[in-house]
Formats: sequence, C-alpha cells, structure tokens
Amino acid sequence: MRVHLLSPHSLIFRTHSSSRYSVAALVGALEIDQRLSDLDIQAPLDLSLNSIQMAIKKGPTIIAHSVMSTQTRRVYEEVKKIRERFGNDVTIIGGGAHASIRPKELLVKGFDYVVVGEGEYVFPDLIWQLMNNDDPMDIPSVVDKTTNEVPVPKKLPIVDLDKCPPFALGMNILGPIEVTRGCPFQCKFCSTPFLTGGRVRHRSVESITNWLTLAVEKSGFERTWFLSPNALCYGGHGRKAEPEKLESLLKAVTKIDGLEEVFFGSFPSEVRPEFVTKSILEMLRSYVANDTLQIGLQSSSNRVLNLANRHHTVEQGMDAIQIALETGFIPHVDMIFGLPGETKEELYESIDLCYNLVEMGAKTHGHVFMPLPGSAYENMPPGRLDTESRRLLGELSRRKDMTGSWSTQEGIAEYLWSQNKDAGKSLK
Repeated sequence: MRVHLLSPHSLIFRTHSSSRYSVAALVGALEIDQRLSDLDIQAPLDLSLNSIQMAIKKGPTIIAHSVMSTQTRRVYEEVKKIRERFGNDVTIIGGGAHASIRPKELLVKGFDYVVVGEGEYVFPDLIWQLMNNDDPMDIPSVVDKTTNEVPVPKKLPIVDLDKCPPFALGMNILGPIEVTRGCPFQCKFCSTPFLTGGRVRHRSVESITNWLTLAVEKSGFERTWFLSPNALCYGGHGRKAEPEKLESLLKAVTKIDGLEEVFFGSFPSEVRPEFVTKSILEMLRSYVANDTLQIGLQSSSNRVLNLANRHHTVEQGMDAIQIALETGFIPHVDMIFGLPGETKEELYESIDLCYNLVEMGAKTHGHVFMPLPGSAYENMPPGRLDTESRRLLGELSRRKDMTGSWSTQEGIAEYLWSQNKDAGKSLK
C-alpha cells in the first residue's frame, strides 16, 4: 500500500451519553493500531463549530458518529450544520446500529462513508485509507454513495472480542467491559437479530482479566461493570446458563489486586428470567457488589410475550423475581408498555403488576414500545399511553419505584414510526 501522509490528520469522534460505550471500544481499537500513531484523536461530549474549525486549520479532519436509531434526529441536525459551515472540508463517517441498518439514509443526510456491521476491524482500516488518500471502497463493509449492493451486517465476518480492547486506556475513555456480544433469541422488538444473526461470542476470562489489570495499574480502576445482553449465559451458546464458566470469570476478576468491586447482572447488563436459579444467584451474590439484578420480563401477558417471541412466560419471570429477592438482590424488572397486539386491558394489567412488584420489594424499569429499524416490529405502530396510564406510571417514577425513559420514549417512538414509513416509501 502506498503511504504519503502530507499533514497531521484529526479525528473528532463525537461522543454522546448513549454511545459512549461504542466510542470507548472503537477509540481503543484505534489506539492499538500502530499505523495510526500520528492521528490526533478527540472525543468531545460537546462538539462546537469552532473546535472543528481549529482542527481543519491543522490539517485534514474526519468526524465520526456512532449512530443509534433513537439519536438520528440530533445527529442529522448536527451533521447538517457542519456541512453548511464547512462543506467538503471535513469527511464525515458513521457507524453503529442504525448506520448498519440504514446506511443509505446516513449518506443522504450528509455522511461520506458508513461502516456496516461491527467496527473494531473496519474502522481503523477506513481511517488509515482516508489518511493516505486511498480508496476506502476496497473495504467490503464500507458504503458510500456509489455503493449499489449494501452488505447485510449478520452476513459479514465477525470480530474476535479477544483481539479488541474493551475501552481506550490511552485516552482514559473507560466503560463497562463487553463480555458477551449477540443473542440467539429473536425478540421482535429488538434489532440485534438483524445485526448479529443470533451469533453469540464471549470475551475470554484471560482477555477480561488482562484489560482489567491494565486499567487498575494505568487508570486507577477500582470497580468494573460487565456488559452482556444476558449475563447468565456467559461462556455458552446463549440458550442455557453455564454456571461453571460464569463462576470461573467471577473468581478470576475478583482476585485482581486493586479491583475492589465487580458489578454483573445489573444495568447495563440484564438476565433472562428462565436462566435464573437459586444456586446460580447464590453463587453470583458471593462475588458481585451490585445489590440489584436487572430482569427482563417485559409484559404481564403470556399472549403478548408469545407474540413478541420472548421464549419465556410470566410465571418464569415471577419465579426469577422471587428467587432474586430470596438471595439478597433487589430485582429491577424491565417492562415494555404498548407492545404490538397488547390490549388496553393488558396494558393496565402490566401497570398493576408493576405496583405489585414494588410491594414485593422489587423496582421496575419502564419503556414504551419503539418500532426500532431492523427489528421484526419496525413497521408496527408505536406504543401509546393514555392519560390514566401516564398518571400511574408517573406516580411510580415520582416514588422512585420506576426508572427508565418511558416518559420521553413515546415521542421518540412516534418519530421512529414516521421515519420507518418514509424509509418504506423510498424502497418502493
């Protein structure tokens, strides 16, 4: 490959609270790539036009966004302002879940290149190509306006998590360690099946302990959180618990000198209810610092759960919640209101269940159904609450018995639905 770097390049990786985990992992991937040692990397939470102007004065400037479907309105408005001010003086690239599902939408909105699928390998390659004025379209999962056939994320080669940093130690951009990626279940409200195709991978115990040891030594890490779509499936294929493998992980990380607390099974992780047993939670309780356990129940109706393809029952959920209480955890129970097919009666039964859970000693985490692009439910109407249901949920929130962004998700859900309909029209 020809190399003719003429001036220092700047990468401004726009960071937002909802994308900070992705930024940590992707900047970490850049840090270990020796080809990019001269790249000036910034990861601002607030991006001003003046800071972009300063970067452009120093040399070629690339702006990167990791885009989630719930962020598109904010991201597109920001990109529009940047294009209006700087035109083609900046190169704008996008990646993340929404970018992988609707890459051409990003291109229409002002992006130059989009990374489809997992970014840990592709993102550094794309940056390197741009720094050397090479054609990045040689990279199979990179899309631009000339692309005719858009790759499908779940059909692309998968990333070996052990070869990728979980965070960026050099820039001290830290976050939870992703120990598991992918999910074999096909919940219709989730985009993960489209993105990963049911493939489940785990970061090895050796990799996790190595990075945690470095974080303790270099950044003064005292506690860590693990990120997993189903914490109790660690080490297996994702369809049943692997308690021995889970304990080997917890035993190893809790022995790291200087690491005082390990959080697992609490937010930002979750456990599926049918994986919960008393013996597993007793084992978990003996290692972890969290008092809470995030349990995904989602509805009080078996009919609604079956429609959503959840593969567990309300009874299994209630058993898991009771076991969590008996083993010293405070269950934080995820509920989604307004799922497709849910009747008004079922909505109120789910709200009633939330009040009953609080009486049992649990907490709840509320969501309003959002038709996420890439999910099986993407073309279904958004979840809608009425005045009384909002009042009841608001009372739970006021009492701090319910967390979550349910109150703002109604508006986001309506926006996504309108965008989904527009996207459907453009395909006809």
